[in-house]
Amino acid sequence: MTVIFGLAAVIAFLGAIGVVLSQRTIYSAMSLVLNMVALAVLFLLLDAQFLAAVQIIVYAGAVMVLFVFIIALLSPGAEERVRPLELRLLLGGLGAVIFTLLVGRLTLNGITIGPHGRMHGELGPFAPTLVNAHGQVQTLGEQLFTTYLLPFEVTSLMLLVAAVGAVYLSRRRRVAA
Repeated sequence: MTVIFGLAAVIAFLGAIGVVLSQRTIYSAMSLVLNMVALAVLFLLLDAQFLAAVQIIVYAGAVMVLFVFIIALLSPGAEERVRPLELRLLLGGLGAVIFTLLVGRLTLNGITIGPHGRMHGELGPFAPTLVNAHGQVQTLGEQLFTTYLLPFEVTSLMLLVAAVGAVYLSRRRRVAA
């Protein structure tokens, strides 16, 4: 179990680094798919099968297809140009590594952040016994459609606006050309 976790964590980390450091947009999108699949494996190890299935079906499937279509619509010839690696990408990668190490350190110590931003060593309101008592899907659905309804709807609206904007920008360029 620990070996699978370590392997999935390394693959997720390498996928995230690939997203940031890739010079071609399509490779960056494929690295994001790799990252999402590795995260689904981590959800399986946490005994969250529903979240793993949603991670693969919704994010690695539908959202990434949308991203690839938007990339193709916005800049069909942009993949030919290769930009040199910039300093800001290296600094962003370094920041991501430092952030990952800090979160890993907090996680290994069992420290969580409470509702007021204070750190403590408890499991928080979603302890595994509480989640298993209610069922994972029921607890997730209840939280998603009550407490987190606004961020859920804002995210779906942002994806819709991105798709419509990509189509609009690609049509305007074709008409002008």
